[in-house]
Amino acid sequence: MSLEERFNKKNSELQQKIEVEIVKVKEGQSKRNMVQLQTILTELQKSNTQKNIILSYPRIIVDSWDYSDELGVELLELAELYKKI
Repeated sequence: MSLEERFNKKNSELQQKIEVEIVKVKEGQSKRNMVQLQTILTELQKSNTQKNIILSYPRIIVDSWDYSDELGVELLELAELYKKI
């Protein structure tokens, strides 16, 4: 599997996780920031179709999420993979 294929697969998985998290926030089951989640989702969608965009979501995660947050770690790993494509 090429880097790009791995990226696209992981990107799709994380988009689903973000969408689930957005629903949880709306239902009051999550304390995450809705604006941050929507920004991250938008960037994931763009990065799936466009190359060479500058991702801002890693800065959001590093600045305001817990360092051990599993979703945050997965998103940062995806950003690193995107840089290699």
